[in-house]
Amino acid sequence: MTTQNNQQTSEWAIYFFPRLVGVVLFDAYMGWLIVQLIGDGAYPLAAILTSIAVFVSAAMLIERMKAYRWMSIGIGLAMLFVLYPIIYTLYLSTTNTGLGHILTEQQAIERLEREQYVPEDGLRFSWTAFRADDGRIALWLQGQNDDLRFVTEGTSLRNPVAGDAGIGEFDSSGIPLTIEGYTRLETRDVVILLNDLGKVDFGDPEQPIRVMGLGAAATTRPRYQYDADAGTITDLQTGTTYTGQRGTFTSAEGAELVPGFFVDIGTDNFERFFNSAALRGPLLQILTWNFVYAIFSVLTSFALGLFIAILFDKLPGRKIIRTLLIVPYPIPALVSILIWRNLLNPDFGALVQLQKAILGTAPNWLTDPNATRLAIIIVNMWLSYPYFYIISSGALQALPSDILDAASVDGASVWQKFRSITLPLLLRIVSPLLVASFAFNFNNFNLIYIFNEGNPPIANTPIPAGNTDILISFVYKLAFNSAQADYGLAAAISIVLFVFVAIITWIQFRMTGIFEDKEA
Repeated sequence: MTTQNNQQTSEWAIYFFPRLVGVVLFDAYMGWLIVQLIGDGAYPLAAILTSIAVFVSAAMLIERMKAYRWMSIGIGLAMLFVLYPIIYTLYLSTTNTGLGHILTEQQAIERLEREQYVPEDGLRFSWTAFRADDGRIALWLQGQNDDLRFVTEGTSLRNPVAGDAGIGEFDSSGIPLTIEGYTRLETRDVVILLNDLGKVDFGDPEQPIRVMGLGAAATTRPRYQYDADAGTITDLQTGTTYTGQRGTFTSAEGAELVPGFFVDIGTDNFERFFNSAALRGPLLQILTWNFVYAIFSVLTSFALGLFIAILFDKLPGRKIIRTLLIVPYPIPALVSILIWRNLLNPDFGALVQLQKAILGTAPNWLTDPNATRLAIIIVNMWLSYPYFYIISSGALQALPSDILDAASVDGASVWQKFRSITLPLLLRIVSPLLVASFAFNFNNFNLIYIFNEGNPPIANTPIPAGNTDILISFVYKLAFNSAQADYGLAAAISIVLFVFVAIITWIQFRMTGIFEDKEA
């Protein structure tokens, strides 16, 4: 009995104890990181990291989860890089995050409290910049009534003369030729630093001096004061009081302060998406084109790939032919799309010039809505047919030849054999790939945006939308290319799009059951 207990103790010490120590250290670090994230308001990421920590700890310590032990880190990373973007997008869709509403409320308050204004009795100066050997910037100020000052951040020397604090002789403009430990900055250097200098309070902290522009500085005062008890901000220059309302400090007259801050707004973005007339107008057109584009991209690419696979299946030298036919596949899509865009350029495109030489005219492939849509489908067919050619060639090799031979004996024509035998058997093999291709093309942002950025634009729409935009490119424009940069609304549309595509894909996979063996 003692020997068995000693063996169990030894196994515990060798196998379990090191894991326990590792888990404790891992959880301690994760706990610290999660607390920091919660403090910063990054709740979605904190939730994901908490789930990862619990899962990894359970996999390492619970015997029943032993099978996941060595995969736990990989699964945790998959949760981080797959689930977190989904959860964060869902969280973002319930906020008003966008241009002017990026910061937290505390960050917005701190930003406003840093703003300064020049009071009516403020002193104004011209300035010359000097840089100390340690990189600090000092200003030589020249005000009215021979008011001279040499100021750094937090210090001020008033009315200095040559010899004070290492100050040398003055030039004809009243600026020291030399200052010990400092180098005078040239105008080109000052221009580079101008934005940073405008954020620094020079001189006496009780009466700070701010750089207002190139060669201009003035004494300033804080413009805004925050009252934490009342939750208001007061403009000390005008006396106006602003109250926080839905992510913006707003006055009684409706004036708003910038920047605002992001707040939770529930389902407002989703309601806006479904109820906005401005969105409904182009949205129906975009959604219709999205379906047409995805369906025809799959059908044309599959049809061309299958046709080539059947056409060259029995020809001599087919290996060389196959190699040449899949040339578009290894070429980066970005390169191919840009080449096609230049080939179809209405001014100097080679294909356009060829069309004009043969037909006397050519459509404008980049500005005519219907021509651009057709061009996009053609380009996508060029990019995708090698993929379908490869899988169709492999699937054709796997089809049982005895069935086709029996059909030939029964007098079936080539078309009858293809329609009744080859195509149904082929679809049983490739139907999941067709569904996956549809889902991919439904969100094929690269082709749409690289070819023509979704243009030409839809006329008379208050939001950025193009005739060849699909939902994902429309969402991108809404979030990043519009003046509003409405990330919350774009996230809400992305969630709707995600659910929509998931449902369509599920239905398509269910429909592929008609090609399955019912007796299996």
